[in-house]
Amino acid sequence: MTGGEGDPRYYRVPPPRRRWPSLLAWGVWLVAGLLAAAAYGSWAFIDDTISQASPNSRRVNEARRVADPVLPGQPINVLLIGSDSRGRDQGDPGRSDSVILVRLDSQQGFISMLSFPRDSYVTIPGHGRGKLNSAYTLGEQSGRGGPALLMETVKGITKQPINYYVNVDFKGFARLVNEIGGVYIDVDRRYFNDNSGPVKYEMIDLRPGYQRLLGDDALDFVRYRHSDSDFARIVRQQMFLSEVKRKVRSSLGNLVQGPSFLRLIARNTETSIRSSDRLLDIVRMAVETPDERVFRITLEGTDGTTEAGEYIAVLDDAAVADAVRQWISPEFTGVSAPKVDPRQVSVRVLNGSGRTLVAEEMAGLLRAKGYRATAGGNANDFSYRHSAVFFDGERPASVAAGRAVQTLIGPNAGLQSLDTARTGGADVVVVVGTDFAGSLYTPPRTPTRPPAPDVVGTTSLVPKFRRIAQQTGMPLMVPTRVARGSRVVDVIVYRINTGGRGPWAVKVVLELPGGTSRYWGIMATTMKDPPILAGRTGELRRGGGLVPLSTYYNGRLLVRDAFERDGVRYWVSNTIDRRRALSAETIHSIARSFRPVGQARLARGVADTPVEIGDDPSTP
Repeated sequence: MTGGEGDPRYYRVPPPRRRWPSLLAWGVWLVAGLLAAAAYGSWAFIDDTISQASPNSRRVNEARRVADPVLPGQPINVLLIGSDSRGRDQGDPGRSDSVILVRLDSQQGFISMLSFPRDSYVTIPGHGRGKLNSAYTLGEQSGRGGPALLMETVKGITKQPINYYVNVDFKGFARLVNEIGGVYIDVDRRYFNDNSGPVKYEMIDLRPGYQRLLGDDALDFVRYRHSDSDFARIVRQQMFLSEVKRKVRSSLGNLVQGPSFLRLIARNTETSIRSSDRLLDIVRMAVETPDERVFRITLEGTDGTTEAGEYIAVLDDAAVADAVRQWISPEFTGVSAPKVDPRQVSVRVLNGSGRTLVAEEMAGLLRAKGYRATAGGNANDFSYRHSAVFFDGERPASVAAGRAVQTLIGPNAGLQSLDTARTGGADVVVVVGTDFAGSLYTPPRTPTRPPAPDVVGTTSLVPKFRRIAQQTGMPLMVPTRVARGSRVVDVIVYRINTGGRGPWAVKVVLELPGGTSRYWGIMATTMKDPPILAGRTGELRRGGGLVPLSTYYNGRLLVRDAFERDGVRYWVSNTIDRRRALSAETIHSIARSFRPVGQARLARGVADTPVEIGDDPSTP
């Protein structure tokens, strides 16, 4: 019988039932109740511990005052600061040793990280020109706090909003790394200094190879700057953050470990994030975003000196604008840029050159390409040497349209984000500069084929690998090609973090000519599931190799190729000097050249190039 809510209901006495289904049901409810209670307790715990990381202090409140509000559905920008306050007891206010602006875009599912050289010569609000890392110091000395002034300074450089900051002090960094059990890093070369020379640095002694680094060694690795560049130092910091992300990814999915991990954050960091929900969302996205959807870019400056002779990194406005553009809308390998329909794009063209009718002329050229372009009068001034393209950085469609319009105007055109109010309602704003010659840009023809790999054939490593195979019992393969001009500076045979009983490993460090930090490497290990090989970005099945290659890209830069054969895992790592890195074709060619040590021979007609094999160099 069926009916409405007022219908009578009829009951009958059920027959006797077996008790175990009832007990099972009660058991399920009991477990559910316990989980709910644990979850409630966890959230209460998180609310309690968030106050440790985000105290109601003047320092934190000043940073909240200068922060931009988070808009619904928009990316969150977090300024990640690595600070050094170890001399605070002696009156040193501290300084920012690393500065990274992190963009978390949950709508498009990616994270981008923009790193700044600490010696960047910038405008510090209220203090004139100075090094970027001094902004933190000046903020501390003023009583406002370093994070607030540093946030204002970075906003001035990038013209981008900053919603929060997270500050990790060196002491907290070392504790945090220890408490998560260390982090596995492929150390690219030996880092050594015993302070026996005339110039004094922090002492360090790190051997090359894939290994677990704990607090002090990890800090030494990310801070090292004795003989290489600030650029290489930034890359090491980004590498380390990526490996920390791998390490903690599983913790937040665990009811018990998740709150514990947040407690580690609260105990070892300071942040302006005061909502436990927001903190958990940010941390969860940070660790759960796939590696292939994390983009890293570094501002590059040219070497310079102040009038007092102090070294500085001079930033170029156009280079900054281009880096910010890539940070906002990164191009991931294998992911095509969003298509732009010119008919759906409104363009406002302004005269920034002072010449007559150039805005109307540019608007006409863009209309001929299908854009809804109109001339909008004069720009704020006539000082634009190069044309510039502005877009609304909070709207992906505007970002894509800005990039498309810049392609038409030419590579010298600046590309920069503006807020919606300043774009005047248009999708894109173009300011015509004095370099406009009356026509759109015609790009040069690009080669249809990728560049040839820059390698040489060699059997120089075969005897070394044969002896290692006999020593360790590893069924080793050996590369029969290396990058042209390379020399082997170190070959390390060891067991990974096990006191002489665990998986075997071989690290080969090769140096390229042309300056410091040009080291690339080969790793082989019997370690199962090395964390560094999680999150591949693609696979190559052709090209002469014996097995498929897994590829690992950062944006368009190939970081490493990896493969497995006979229980041994291999990877070929690019140099950390991203400006002069090996091409993807060169890395692929080296990885495909591996052959079993007993069968390693060059193809007929390939010259055998001798490669110098040195032993254990020390850095200054």
